[in-house]
Amino acid sequence: MTKKWVVLPDIPHQELKNDLDPIVFKLLGNRGVDVKDIDTFLNPQYERDTHDPFLFDDMQRAVERIIEALKKNERITIYGDYDVDGVCASTVLFDTLSALGANVTVYMNHRERDGYGMQLKAVEHLAEEGTTLIITDDSGISNKKEIAYAKSFGMDTIITDHHQVPPTDDIPDAYAIIHPQVRADRYPFKYLAGGGSAFKLAQALIHITSDPWLSDVKIAAKDLQGKPIRWDVFEKWLLDAVCLSTIGDCVPLRGENRVFVKYGLLVLAKAKRPGLRIILQRAGFLGKPITPRIVSFTLAPRINAASRMEHGTLAFRLMTTASESEAIELADILEEKNTERQKVTERILSEASKQLKPYVAEHKKILVGIGDEWSLGVLGLVAGRLCNQFNRPVVLATRANGHTHGTARSIEQVHITNTFHSVSHFFEKFGGHAAAGGFLMKEEVDFNEFRTALEESTSSVTQEHLTPTLTLDEEISLSQITWKLWDVLEQMEPYGEGNKKPLFLITDVIVREIRTIGKNNKHLRLVVEQGGISKKVIAFSFGKVSEILHMGDHIDMACEIGMNEWNGSKELQISLVDYRNTSL
Repeated sequence: MTKKWVVLPDIPHQELKNDLDPIVFKLLGNRGVDVKDIDTFLNPQYERDTHDPFLFDDMQRAVERIIEALKKNERITIYGDYDVDGVCASTVLFDTLSALGANVTVYMNHRERDGYGMQLKAVEHLAEEGTTLIITDDSGISNKKEIAYAKSFGMDTIITDHHQVPPTDDIPDAYAIIHPQVRADRYPFKYLAGGGSAFKLAQALIHITSDPWLSDVKIAAKDLQGKPIRWDVFEKWLLDAVCLSTIGDCVPLRGENRVFVKYGLLVLAKAKRPGLRIILQRAGFLGKPITPRIVSFTLAPRINAASRMEHGTLAFRLMTTASESEAIELADILEEKNTERQKVTERILSEASKQLKPYVAEHKKILVGIGDEWSLGVLGLVAGRLCNQFNRPVVLATRANGHTHGTARSIEQVHITNTFHSVSHFFEKFGGHAAAGGFLMKEEVDFNEFRTALEESTSSVTQEHLTPTLTLDEEISLSQITWKLWDVLEQMEPYGEGNKKPLFLITDVIVREIRTIGKNNKHLRLVVEQGGISKKVIAFSFGKVSEILHMGDHIDMACEIGMNEWNGSKELQISLVDYRNTSL
């Protein structure tokens, strides 16, 4: 699909700080970083740039209720979501409460049988098990009915969540809510992941461990070896899980999230958790710096594979086990599940693509498909890939066990959960974010009517919205690709949502060499020249372009600048993202 290229405009020179590289200034401006926030963005500091958890209106109330449960040895259940964000949020809360000596357990839904969010039958089960305090993570804000039901059994609920807030009348009557956009007017950062919200509760508990009123609880404050815990150190060890959840849930890497990821990557590299250490070792990353890409493509998929193919508790056990042998066993299972997940994803992708292509040909603004027994566990992955392929919102549903569950992924111009609000009469329940959502349909719904209603709800979407846009940060020349530029780009890390890796435009280069590389000639290796300077270019998944691109052609390149390390030597690497043949 042809992309529209947009080069972001230059920032007026008079606004430039004297001590800042012009390219850094441009990149920061492109990302909406205010001049006064530049130092915080480039040099995040843990103590300076994390916020007081007690700025949440309900935090003191939440902490006091947990302390009461600790003193009375009440049964606390963490009701965790099953994806990487939820698993890591559960890990943060479980580690903290366990260190405080709590009588704590974790409950997770089965992704396919139960779906997302609290379930009435689960509430009954927890009551029967003797739970008196439920702490949700990465869920709960849309569970007014379920939380009221828990209250009828005498159970209190503390919500930790970050998902879209329902209308005021539908906000649950929970004992306390820790959500960056609910009862958090004083809290300065609004874009935490579920793991981030859970961490703020853990942080609050950690911060009051020196308070005299907790003295009778602190007796139990021991680590796994029975040694007294240094709480300031304990807090930072939790950041590996917070980092995983923040990157895995694709929240913006701005503000407090940058702190969590910067320091969390350092904790991940130390690989203190046996389960993560085994995965990193097998992938060849143990003892090496951990990047957001390693989290996104190595760690997060294996954690998510547990719930996609079996149950999220497998991943939770991997995150929390102190046993090397159990870690090896669980890592083996998750590797097997991840391989299985890949095969199932490819099969459903093929089936769904065939079903949706006629709607693409009809220029539908939203693509809606359904299948029998499509695995709900991978449906979000399939929807995401089709959304990227066709550059329009994709909604996929599956009929299984007498129910119809669905998931959606969307483009920037269409807030999918707001779209769901406009057709909410079709749903038993639904929720999500701007870019992703999920639902359980009512039994009597006609799916064709649902598809039509969604198409009508997106009638204001224009063809311009559906044309993929490639936003380029700056035009540079081949001569500017130096180690000095690399130092600039390193200052901008970590990259991720809200801070994408910079894309550069290089115009009118001449192709001097071209050859295919890799299995099945999938990739391309170029040598290009501009102004007498030659550089190598790697073009991943551009193998077929060798049939239409020739030596001597003039092209414009949209590319990323990276660093390739091989056998102890380092070299700068240009990675092609898109190109235009200006010779034609």
